[in-house]
Amino acid sequence: MRLMPLAAIASLALLAACTAPDKAKDAAAPAPAADGAASATAQPAAQSDPSAQPSAKIGADQVGKLSPVPAFKGFGEHWSIDIQSTGEMNHKVDLTWGSGSEKASGTARYNGQPADAPSTLIVLSGELKTKDGAKSMVIEISKQECIDDGDNKHMQSVDVTVDGMDKLTGGCGDLAVY
Repeated sequence: MRLMPLAAIASLALLAACTAPDKAKDAAAPAPAADGAASATAQPAAQSDPSAQPSAKIGADQVGKLSPVPAFKGFGEHWSIDIQSTGEMNHKVDLTWGSGSEKASGTARYNGQPADAPSTLIVLSGELKTKDGAKSMVIEISKQECIDDGDNKHMQSVDVTVDGMDKLTGGCGDLAVY
C-alpha cells in the first residue's frame, strides 16, 4: 500500500535532481513535509480554491499575442495535417494527402477571430509550398466533437482549403491546450 507514495516521492526526487536549482527560489520555498504520504498528496494553498485551478484558457495579457493553436494534429479520409506554433501567431504546417502520396509544408498565421465567424471557429491563413509552387491555404478548426472512422472521439473538427486542390473536409483532430 505504501509503494505508490514511495514511487511518487522517488520520481519527484529524481526530477528535482535532474533540474538546475534556482537558488533565489529555493531559499524562499517552504521545507518539504516529513511525511511521504502527506507530501505526495499536498497541494499549494492557492490551488485548493477551485477558481484558482488552471484552465484551458489563455490569460487576458496574452490575448492578441498568443495563438489559440499551440499544436494540432488532424486527419480526414486520405489526408492528415500537423500544426505547430512557432511563436506568437505563427505556425508551421505539414499537410499530407492522396493517401500519403503527396506532402507539403508551409506556414499559417492566426489573424484573430473573424467578425462574422462563430466563436467556436479558429481560422489560420497561410501558404503551402507544393511541388507546383506556393499555394494559399486556409485551415478551419471547429471546436465541436468529431467521431472518426474508428469510432474514436475527438474534440475538434478540421477542414483545409488549398488553392488549386479539392477542399479537404470532414477531418477530426485534437488541439493542444495551454
